[in-house]
Amino acid sequence: MYYEIQVNTLNEPDSVTDLADDTRDEELSLRERVRSRPRYLDLEHHTIEQNILVLAVPLIAERILQAIVNAADIAMVGRVGASAVVAVGLSNQISMIATGVYDAIRVGTTSVVARRIGAGQHEEAQQTLRQSLLVAIVLGTVAALLIGAFAGPSLRLMGAEPDVIQQGIPYSYWKGLSMLFEFVTMTFTAALRGAGNTRLPMFSGILVNITNVIGNYALIGGNFGFPAMGAEGAGLATAVAHFIGMVVVMALTIRQANPISDFYKGSFRPHKDTLSSVLTIGVPASGERLSLRGAQLLYARAIAGLGTNAYAAHQVALRIESLSLVIGFSLGVSATTLVGQYLGYGNPDKAEEATWKCQKIASVLMGCTGVALFLTAPYIVRLFVPDNPEVMTLGATVLRIVAVAQPIMGMNHVLAGSLRGAGDTAWTMLITGGSAWIVRVGLTYLFVGMLGLHLPGAWYAMVTDLSVRCLLFRRRFKAGHWKEIKV
Repeated sequence: MYYEIQVNTLNEPDSVTDLADDTRDEELSLRERVRSRPRYLDLEHHTIEQNILVLAVPLIAERILQAIVNAADIAMVGRVGASAVVAVGLSNQISMIATGVYDAIRVGTTSVVARRIGAGQHEEAQQTLRQSLLVAIVLGTVAALLIGAFAGPSLRLMGAEPDVIQQGIPYSYWKGLSMLFEFVTMTFTAALRGAGNTRLPMFSGILVNITNVIGNYALIGGNFGFPAMGAEGAGLATAVAHFIGMVVVMALTIRQANPISDFYKGSFRPHKDTLSSVLTIGVPASGERLSLRGAQLLYARAIAGLGTNAYAAHQVALRIESLSLVIGFSLGVSATTLVGQYLGYGNPDKAEEATWKCQKIASVLMGCTGVALFLTAPYIVRLFVPDNPEVMTLGATVLRIVAVAQPIMGMNHVLAGSLRGAGDTAWTMLITGGSAWIVRVGLTYLFVGMLGLHLPGAWYAMVTDLSVRCLLFRRRFKAGHWKEIKV
């Protein structure tokens, strides 16, 4: 969205020169006011820093709340017992495979919409959203059916113990249903972010997270007159929250003025060229996510083999770590949008400049977060599992390991996001998948299985994987091939 600069010409000056001077002065004055209070993405009048601010602040607010709620999920489930924590954690690992397939739509939608909006092609952007919604509904329905049908065998394949499987199966039924609602919601948020609007997804995300935590409180422990359902209650609360979020984000997209608000007025018939544009970018992104999820499943299985306490500590640490990733994720999504829109606008130099500025901000802020995480690790873990010394000790140890890698993780998010925004998803797939399988999985089995480093060994492997990825992403981005990709 761009601001229109209006010039008052009611009081006519004595000469053409005075008119030009007055007009220029007033225009400059208004531009300065626009610059001082940016509310929307503006490629023409705003500085790169202002556009980063416009995109990143709502994303950070949304992700902080989401990370807090995710941590609250584990804290609430943790009151039931370590086996319930493991049941939720392993079931979510399985559902992430479905999310990996869906990523073909999410990433493709954001990148294509950003290009179309940058080029001023709003109708084409709306058509992209319509086509993406069709595929999201199909994928969400299939995911819901498969996750529910194969919940038990999947948990057994992951090496879960009998008490974990007993709690994980009913949780998976509800989690599978929530995937349908979540895929539709994420399609809207992907399109909105590609259009430069991160405020509407923030409002929807806040509502989902608040609803989820209230539902958890009511259903996990049995409050407000509801039965105590344990891990199953967490799944039901998730499904209800995502259904509400789906309805709200759809309503906000239509009712609030934005470049894609009229999407529902066009045809929903399959359109080959539009789907091709989305999938050309999205399929490699899906391959990247699926490859990563496959590696993470083996990674999680190796950790699950260390016992319930080790895996519970791993899950608690991951939820706490997700708070530190908020900044990196937010600036990564901001970079995706800015690179896509600046390329569509015909300014690849600004796209590159935006990436380096996002990277610098992410590394500095996440470095500060890493220091805080290192110093407070034991105290934070104690909030989640206060009556299990082994879980507390292991959780604090691995948190301190990952705290050191915070700046690297921030740079990873930004560089990968920039490449995706440009449509260079094939290389992000190769880098992410290759490093995850060769470095993370390989070193995990070396450190944990052969050297006996237990849970810390698995986190050493993860940090090494992230460091290798950062170097490879940086090299690919600096090569500049992404500037030539057509969408």
